[in-house]
Amino acid sequence: MQEFVTQLPRATAPRRLQLNLATGDKFKELVTPYLTTGLTKGIPSLFADVKALYVDKEKQQAIENLVESLREEYSSLSPDADVEPTMYLWTLYFLAQHYSYLSQHTKALSLLDVALKHTPTLPELHMFKARVLKRNGDYFGAARCLNDARLLDGQDRFLNTKCGKYILRAGMVDEANTIFGMFTKVSSHTT
Repeated sequence: MQEFVTQLPRATAPRRLQLNLATGDKFKELVTPYLTTGLTKGIPSLFADVKALYVDKEKQQAIENLVESLREEYSSLSPDADVEPTMYLWTLYFLAQHYSYLSQHTKALSLLDVALKHTPTLPELHMFKARVLKRNGDYFGAARCLNDARLLDGQDRFLNTKCGKYILRAGMVDEANTIFGMFTKVSSHTT
């Protein structure tokens, strides 16, 4: 596997495949640059990429320990440090996904609140908070959060549709109808 990493230095697939095979200290050695690169680049799907590794509890714990230590490191940095401020944001987002996946919704919501104070204009944060609230049974709160995400980009059909779906789930049919009506065309064709 290492020869593929050497031959294709920019490819992520060989690095990701190594994580499936590695164990113990070798896993920690390989996962550290993989996760820090993803957090540096601000890849929203980073957690979805590595959650398959969670079948191995040791790997899950190693990932949690690493990302928690990065959060501690980034939160204590001064504003003039040589680290992108978005790394802290994406670290919080990753950890919120991690804890929500482990059904620790209160911890996930707490991290999302910190992330939203840091950057309130990122729709992904509002969307994921809505998902966590939905998983926790708070359908009205979930609808409110998804509406906040929708308001950040009113032209985004995906956000409008998702918001309408969450509003319907909360039982607010008239409000959902209004949302869906914003981007549907009235047919001018008469028969």
